[in-house]
Amino acid sequence: MHFVFTNKANKQYSKLDSQTQIRIKDKLLLLKQDESLLKKNLKSVVNLLPATHRIRVGSYRLLLSEDNNGFIILKVAHRSQVYQ
Repeated sequence: MHFVFTNKANKQYSKLDSQTQIRIKDKLLLLKQDESLLKKNLKSVVNLLPATHRIRVGSYRLLLSEDNNGFIILKVAHRSQVYQ
């Protein structure tokens, strides 16, 4: 299982404060290690193609698309802006 950032998502991630970046990084590492946690934290999304899933990290959301061996992170944004 792996997570890959798109260029856009990487840019959004780099603009976040360092504390939020650490929380997101820790969450992704935890989910990468424990697949049962991944199933609990991964939620399906509807009408947001190409995104198929989301992960919640505090008040931030990561929109993901499923890949062969993992997920591609398409967007990283605050919950008030992520679905726009």
